[in-house]
Amino acid sequence: MKKAMHRAMACIMVLMLMASMLAGCGKTKNNKAEVETAKVTAEAENKTEDEKEPAPSKEMTEVGTPRNETLIVECQSPTDTPGQFNSYMQGTTMGFGIHQLMSAMMWEIDTVKGEQFGEVADGMPESNADFTEHIVKIRKGIKWSDGEDLTADDVVFTFNMIMSNTGISQNAYYNQIFKSVGKVDDYTVKIVTKESFPRLAQRFGVTIWGNDLRIVPEHIYSKQQDVTQFKDSKPVVAGPYTVKAYDELGKWVLYERREDWKASTVGVVTGKEPKAKYVWFRNLGDDTSRQMSLINNEVDILCEVTPEMLEVMTAQNPNIACWYKNFPYATSDDPCSKGLLFSMGKGAPYDNKDFRWGIALAMNFDEISQNIFDGVGRASPFPIITNTSAAQELYVKPILSWLEAFKLDLGDGTSVKPFDSGYAERIAGVLRNKGYDIPTDQDALTDMFGVGCWKYDPQAAEKLLTKAGLEKKSDGWYFNGKPFTFNMTYLADSEAQAGRGTQAAYDQLTKFGFKINLVSESSATWDTNGATGQFDIAGYWPTGFITKDIYSQINGWDADLIVPIGERGSGQSGRWKNTKATEIIHELAKLSPDDPKAYELGIEFFKNAIEELPFIGFHSGVKFVPTNSTYWNNYPCADNPYNGPWWWWSCFKYITTEISPVQ
Repeated sequence: MKKAMHRAMACIMVLMLMASMLAGCGKTKNNKAEVETAKVTAEAENKTEDEKEPAPSKEMTEVGTPRNETLIVECQSPTDTPGQFNSYMQGTTMGFGIHQLMSAMMWEIDTVKGEQFGEVADGMPESNADFTEHIVKIRKGIKWSDGEDLTADDVVFTFNMIMSNTGISQNAYYNQIFKSVGKVDDYTVKIVTKESFPRLAQRFGVTIWGNDLRIVPEHIYSKQQDVTQFKDSKPVVAGPYTVKAYDELGKWVLYERREDWKASTVGVVTGKEPKAKYVWFRNLGDDTSRQMSLINNEVDILCEVTPEMLEVMTAQNPNIACWYKNFPYATSDDPCSKGLLFSMGKGAPYDNKDFRWGIALAMNFDEISQNIFDGVGRASPFPIITNTSAAQELYVKPILSWLEAFKLDLGDGTSVKPFDSGYAERIAGVLRNKGYDIPTDQDALTDMFGVGCWKYDPQAAEKLLTKAGLEKKSDGWYFNGKPFTFNMTYLADSEAQAGRGTQAAYDQLTKFGFKINLVSESSATWDTNGATGQFDIAGYWPTGFITKDIYSQINGWDADLIVPIGERGSGQSGRWKNTKATEIIHELAKLSPDDPKAYELGIEFFKNAIEELPFIGFHSGVKFVPTNSTYWNNYPCADNPYNGPWWWWSCFKYITTEISPVQ
């Protein structure tokens, strides 16, 4: 009887949601996930108990590996370039396990301590007094997967390959920084920079997701006529896993642990063996397929889901868990705030700070927050500097009094204070009314929801937009005498937080009177348009750092790196041309990260970015990253935070030594 009732309720839920979707077809809020959630509930309820039981240990995967030896990890999107593993070739999908399992980084990051350590490098650089000459020791014992030693020759070759090849996107920046990179002996490299550069490890090592310097085997790449056209379909790697097979349609890559894993980067650095013999990165399809795959124990790790999806999955399978066991379930410390980036290289009005501030104050963040993840997440309205818990302590709270006093000139003799410190209390009240147990302690609320957001002030927004040269008429907004229409774009079928945020912003700005084209893009189009600046306002996330020193996060905002729209450059895609920011970046580059003045300059940069607002943040990175402990356990979580739940970062290879098979 109980099962029958569940099945009936699930079917009713599907019909109700479909009816709701049809009734609201003029709205842009995405109801697809809700419908798919109901479909998953119905499908799961219709399974027999036998079908829900864990598969026997002798079960084989679809790619012919023992299930209990195979860690299955979701990749958010299929790759458009199957069989392409060269990180220096345009279009390579690095997040398909390539940089997580195979790439060799000079320096990696301990995400808990926020401290770097040498991977290919044996320790940190040894620099002269003015930081223009740097000696880097190379870690002994690392071998490429074909048995060749990884030495200084590989490191020197990789640097010079980048510097001599204009087809590699990092080329311009590397030539701006480096005078020469040469070999001292087999395990020593000497790097000479054109100017004082004390942040060699921070800029050319991993500080969050990964780094664009990935050491390649000289004995392979030196034989290529053009490395930017070398697919490297059978890659020789320094990481602990090699490619065993891949799908010609781009839906999966199967990795196998090296037999000589002790000679891999992870083996030499830690002495620990990755527990899974195989790691299968695969794209699972739409949200319904993703949910059913996790419920049915067909995948162990998902990258990101919505709270509605999580609720359904945990109800159907007790082995599914998230970072927290209870509300808010998700971590809010992914260092990439989601929000809106302006393509300022396009000129007016996008390059006008009054226009950008007008857009910010035209949106009701309380409503945006509820439309993204029902209010879950720490508000992070700030440009460039994200609002992780560490950043909130290091950068946000120290300027709070300045932030509350900060004013915008509205152009008509009046001003407005744009910061709203009441958000946490308001959203806490909304969630309490929904039945959630929300703390009342102010510090706990600040940690959960942030210090505040930008004000919703339509009158001030209209004045700022008028100041920026726009004119509001009865049929909408005009610019230079013509109807003003712009595009808002977001990545399709993945990064739910960014996509929902862009859609919610579209709703707000349409309600304010703008005419907007809302467009979702495939990963290849999205990446290309982002790199070349071919967008108007888009849901990118140009933020992210987890260290006190912010140089590695902000150096790309150097105006000297800006290239015209349509070209790929070494700098930020928004093309924010700001003299003061550039001066701070150049000054920071000459200081040791331990110099107290470096932190002071970081605060100064932060204030300047707020005044200019090249990016409007919504929340810090809110990640519902569910795991399934049917076959594997000891995943990082709030109760066991030996790392973050960053399956898509290069540090994942160090997590593979901790994730253990269920006995």
